[in-house]
Amino acid sequence: MDLSAWSAGQALHKAHQDKPNRDLPLLRCTLPAIFVWVLGLTMTVTQAAPVYLPQSANLTYGDVTHGQRVLSASSNPAAAAADVVRRNGKSTSGTVLSVGGGIEYGNMQEIFDKIDQIAQAFRPSEPGSGGDAPGQAPEDKPDDGIDIDIGDIIDQLDPDTQEALNKLGKEILTRTALLAIIKNEGYGKAFISADAPFVIGQELLGGAWTFGINWSGTSKSFGLVQDIQFDPDIALQAIEEIINLTPADPPREFDLSGDILLKVDPATNSIKLSFTNDSSMITKASKTTEIGLGYSRQVWAGNAGGFFLGARLKAYLMELSRYSVRFGDITDSDELFDSIRNSKFESDNEFGIDIGAMWLADNYQIGIQLINLNQPEFEFPRVDLSPYKDNRVISFLLKDRRYTMERQAKLEASLFTTSRRWTVNLGMDINATPDPMGDDFQWFTISGGYLTESWWLPGARIGYRKNMTGTKLEYLSAGATIFKIVNIDMASTFDTVTINGDRLPRGLMASVGFQIAW
Repeated sequence: MDLSAWSAGQALHKAHQDKPNRDLPLLRCTLPAIFVWVLGLTMTVTQAAPVYLPQSANLTYGDVTHGQRVLSASSNPAAAAADVVRRNGKSTSGTVLSVGGGIEYGNMQEIFDKIDQIAQAFRPSEPGSGGDAPGQAPEDKPDDGIDIDIGDIIDQLDPDTQEALNKLGKEILTRTALLAIIKNEGYGKAFISADAPFVIGQELLGGAWTFGINWSGTSKSFGLVQDIQFDPDIALQAIEEIINLTPADPPREFDLSGDILLKVDPATNSIKLSFTNDSSMITKASKTTEIGLGYSRQVWAGNAGGFFLGARLKAYLMELSRYSVRFGDITDSDELFDSIRNSKFESDNEFGIDIGAMWLADNYQIGIQLINLNQPEFEFPRVDLSPYKDNRVISFLLKDRRYTMERQAKLEASLFTTSRRWTVNLGMDINATPDPMGDDFQWFTISGGYLTESWWLPGARIGYRKNMTGTKLEYLSAGATIFKIVNIDMASTFDTVTINGDRLPRGLMASVGFQIAW
């Protein structure tokens, strides 16, 4: 039986299923237009920036204690005390008020149109089962699938069951390949954050104190794809029966292995193809307010350098939203997203604990920090499971409700001149950690910069960062400090993608900050 094309498609689809940290294949399809929505979401507060968006000069430098400005003390919890010693005991208070945003996407050309196209082939939920979705028009959706020209499947003058089977397999493969394209190419994400870390210059209880607030928000839609099962033997038997139908026979429906239905009307010579599984579109959003209070002090000093320890207590105030809609209940995915963005958010609050250690010498420093030692957990709202039948899909939707801020270790190292005007920095996350949308981040950064004391000559910096997990995208970043006050930093991926005929970077991030010391 010659089903090589079908088998190759199945192998490709199977390969995409084997992604780590996912119970089922996922497709991601948030659009850059979400960025406008996120602006409205995120007037909401973390001493440390979100894992997906470093703030101000740290967008270029990385999550390291570069020590050139006040912002360095908002990274490692031990950094504030080290900065006091670096300034020969001189107490300096200050803040860096910053706002940043970013976007990251794949090849998402007309992605919502692709979702609407594939959704036409999925049968809607049973009436009254809870499958109603906001912004949709069920009356515009065919109840029994999409039309297929019977002549494209069966040569009625010289019917050949094997050839018809191959053509049917190709038709089904086209639909499953579209799912694979959406899953792998059609993702995107937008995010924004506002940050205000404060360094308190006066020593209290023998150490240095920091206080910080951060506003952040992000949103994403992604698809949960249930495998489409195709049994060639059952399909071959159905084709043999279809060939023997006469125009006088009533319409018949053929079940091809449970997920695929063919409805044949001999009188009109028509075939309708439909899928009955629980593939769905899920939309999640979060708004996070984080408030942090940190304390650090020197615990040992010698001729070679000093050793510092610090800790930070954080309060997380999160607002979370989540919807799940079966493909069979989607007629306009763009309108669906527009409706979901105005959905109700549920609040969940927790605390987090960070600790850090740092060794500071005349011309180098090394440090380690452990973030969210207690691994705070949050819960998204429940979704209506009544339209769903597949146990794996139901299991995923139950597990997907919980978000854990996983414990993460970060290493850093810096070389610098005595004046700290020149610095080279290296930062690395030891393990990956997810953001509220479930995307894993594990940054590796290397950077260098020059700090000027002139009001007119800007300081400059350049850096490289890579997410070592998840998308594994690489960014080149650059920034400048103007008038000793204003930080402007941007980062762009090396990878590009074609959107509406234009070649664009797959990811962009930018941040603007104003640093003030007194």
